[in-house]
Amino acid sequence: MNFLHRGLGAALIALAAIAPAQAAQPALATVANLPEGARPAGVPLDYVVTPNGYFHPSCVVRLAAGETVLEDGSVQRSDGSRRAVAACLHAAYETRAAARNRQPDAAAFDGWLAYSLTDPDVTPPASGMVADWTVPEAPANASGQVLYYFPGLEAVPNTRSILQPVLGWNGYNNAAWTMANWNCCIRGTVYTDTPFNVNVGDAIHGQMRGTGCTETAPCKAWQIVSTDTTNGRTTTMRTRAYGQVFNWYFGGVMEVYGIRSCDQLPASGSVAFTGVRVVDFNGQPVRPPWQTQIDNTAPACSYGVDTGPRTTTITFDPAS
Repeated sequence: MNFLHRGLGAALIALAAIAPAQAAQPALATVANLPEGARPAGVPLDYVVTPNGYFHPSCVVRLAAGETVLEDGSVQRSDGSRRAVAACLHAAYETRAAARNRQPDAAAFDGWLAYSLTDPDVTPPASGMVADWTVPEAPANASGQVLYYFPGLEAVPNTRSILQPVLGWNGYNNAAWTMANWNCCIRGTVYTDTPFNVNVGDAIHGQMRGTGCTETAPCKAWQIVSTDTTNGRTTTMRTRAYGQVFNWYFGGVMEVYGIRSCDQLPASGSVAFTGVRVVDFNGQPVRPPWQTQIDNTAPACSYGVDTGPRTTTITFDPAS
């Protein structure tokens, strides 16, 4: 399996006690929910499957509406009060873009499989990014795998987190498509908000927008917004920027867990990110030269990544 094992010390942040109002919210899929032959060796069965790898469930913080992630990892409520989070002593198994460890001969694949990206040495700091895509058909073979699709922003060389509006399949062990926002992994913690269901064919709009940005200073805070423009549902995550300058763009990513056959991918055979737009600190459009990456490990499903000035189309053959 292609993950990076990283020990997390006592300084890492974890989830505080869940309030009664949050207890009924959907739980993330776990390693135990993945297909038995595709579970990663050495990862505990109770670890949850996130868009950034496998984490102990106590290290995933669910934000309520109006809450903000602060610099110290605590969460500010909408009324201005704060809720502290406890320390996390558990290891993480990451598959983020900044921490890849591919094993081409593995029987199953975990992590970023096909995507577009920029050269952070060339692209300027961003103050915002948007993208549109459509919810694809469900996989013909729904056997416990988890799929994620998103655009994203990271900072280089000070890579501490990634901002992501994420479309997920079976992310909550529900054999359904959902949207949620994610910010991982300041002090080892994964932050997310309450997901909402979306349907095949729905139009999705993802947005990451910075606030307090100047020509000489990084944005002070960010909002990640996921919107289903077909049904009008939306969710917003608010987070401080931790002094990061987000100069590494991802126009579209396909991330998978527990994939052992091509029919476990969406039956539509493609996901197209359109209207991909990045603006710099001056609010001016950035037209980066997009690069493409395919980690063509087993199973081989004729993957492709095609890019244009504002598009990333990820293709695959679910019948291979």
